[in-house]
Amino acid sequence: MPVIGQLLRRPLKAGKLLVFLYDSDAQWPMLLLNMVAELVLKGIDVLYVITSRMVSDVRDDFRKRGLDTTQYESEERLVLSDAFTLKTGRPSPEKYSLPSLNVADLSILSNKAVDQWSAGSVRVFENVSEIAEASEEKSFLRFYRTWVSRLVTSGRIVMDGFVRGVHSDALYNSVTSFADAIFELRTEEIDGKLESVLRARSYKGGPIDTSRHIVRVDDNLVVRLEAIQGRG
Repeated sequence: MPVIGQLLRRPLKAGKLLVFLYDSDAQWPMLLLNMVAELVLKGIDVLYVITSRMVSDVRDDFRKRGLDTTQYESEERLVLSDAFTLKTGRPSPEKYSLPSLNVADLSILSNKAVDQWSAGSVRVFENVSEIAEASEEKSFLRFYRTWVSRLVTSGRIVMDGFVRGVHSDALYNSVTSFADAIFELRTEEIDGKLESVLRARSYKGGPIDTSRHIVRVDDNLVVRLEAIQGRG
């Protein structure tokens, strides 16, 4: 995972929870698209739960980036789960989808699915804030802690996004307290332009690069990180 490895300065080990706190107008979908593509191309199985748009649009973006997901999906090495269509009130056209963001329903689904993925695989949830917003805070935190713990103790890597500024400080503090790595993706003005700026905030596995990097997305949707040197 070159984007993450660049910041952590080491390969990412299995059994870790990575939490990304991002501004709603930042380049989170494109950053996530690239991280998932990098994982799949390295031969790592990925479950990617998509909340912000139609799965077909994400497939098109993968294709534009140079990854045809057809074979990977047919072999279930990449599973694209639709958590967007349920918000429209229509049935999902996808093979895999979430019927609800209610923690009670998700708890049942997660119990059934946890053993279907091998150690070293990755579960990516684009926007966990949508689950938190649909739940009472204490119920969400109980569910989330159990959900994530079962995955990481079984050797999975978990990558979860949370929108900044929409939850209580207590919720953010609780979630980040049991994360192995915390990343922040903010929209900042740099040299008169609004930029998406990524930094690693902490990692329990050792020293990291905590400097700020601009997320650059080219015409083919490929992301690169550009270090910010003495600019603000």
